[in-house]
Amino acid sequence: MDTETILVFGLQALIWFGILFALIYLIKRRHKIKKTEDFEQRDN
Repeated sequence: MDTETILVFGLQALIWFGILFALIYLIKRRHKIKKTEDFEQRDN
């Protein structure tokens, strides 16, 4: 494989790992917020 192909695949892998990391972080953050939330703090 040539250098351009390796760079494209590497960039694509970095993007997917970044999205995966962000998704896991947001799920954990939401879970932590949900633990401390009571009924009066809800918006609706």
